[in-house]
Amino acid sequence: MRFAIVSITKNGVILADKLSHKLSEDPTVIQVDRYVGDVKDTFMKIYDDYDCIIAIMATGIVIRTICNLIKSKETDPAFLVIDDNGKHVISLLSGHLGGANDYTLKVSQALDANPVITTSTDVSKKMGVDALARKYWLSLSNLNTVKALNRAITDGQILDLYLPTRYDFVEENEIARNTYKFHYWDDNHIRVDFEEISLILNPLPLVAGVGSRRGVSDKQVLNCLEEAAALLKIPVDRLDIISTGEMKKDEEGIIEAAWSLGIPVEVVSVDALEVYIHPDLKPSILVEKKFGVVGVAEPSALITAGDSSRLILSKTSKNGVSVAVAVSGRLY
Repeated sequence: MRFAIVSITKNGVILADKLSHKLSEDPTVIQVDRYVGDVKDTFMKIYDDYDCIIAIMATGIVIRTICNLIKSKETDPAFLVIDDNGKHVISLLSGHLGGANDYTLKVSQALDANPVITTSTDVSKKMGVDALARKYWLSLSNLNTVKALNRAITDGQILDLYLPTRYDFVEENEIARNTYKFHYWDDNHIRVDFEEISLILNPLPLVAGVGSRRGVSDKQVLNCLEEAAALLKIPVDRLDIISTGEMKKDEEGIIEAAWSLGIPVEVVSVDALEVYIHPDLKPSILVEKKFGVVGVAEPSALITAGDSSRLILSKTSKNGVSVAVAVSGRLY
């Protein structure tokens, strides 16, 4: 996630500094930038460059400034508004697909503030189909059906949800259980049905890049993978591939952990790691000194995920194991 924080007052700047520091400590936050003043010009310049824009100012200022920039659910970033005293965090735009509702909860927790979310499905304790897609990293085949399906959910209808067998973890989610009737099949895609309306959702590949000290156990690797998945608020079973560097291809702890999860392992060559460049990468001085590459976990995840990949979890380390997670493709 890439955040921009825009403020205009003295109190706003102080609050932006505090929030920037808090977000920078979160491994699911890949980038945080701050901007001060000249709201109209700033919003125009950054509108398409961030996943979430946080405006510390009056809601009216934001609405009047961005009304001509808003395009569609497919392209608009999440927009949050925070008052100068940091008491309220408002989800203003792109609540589900853009993630504004989730970001509102994250930011309000960081500031000990009151989250303000007005999306009908959320306030009804139901999971909209776009929220389902975002939570489990599923691409939506047809956005035109989302509004009708979410209206049915808000009206108290139970929708039919067809899942691959390995996605039985969705049924453990209480809000999902309040929203869907579960069916299982052998197809790899997911389908939501209500009356004559049908929506296909396709899982986006999630790749966990893993690096480690020599001789780590499978338990150490599993623990780190589970903690990484928990940070993303997904079950570890949602991961599709474990990727590592060629120098770790014979590491039994990594191989055995992948086997126990039923997840394939892909190995990235040292040559590929040496030349790989990506804006999400945070080079490791230790790894570069030892192996001559910028890292193992992050670049392995990104390379395996493919050309359209991006990090959704920067490298986290525990007990000699490092894990980063990349996703390939977009939700919509």
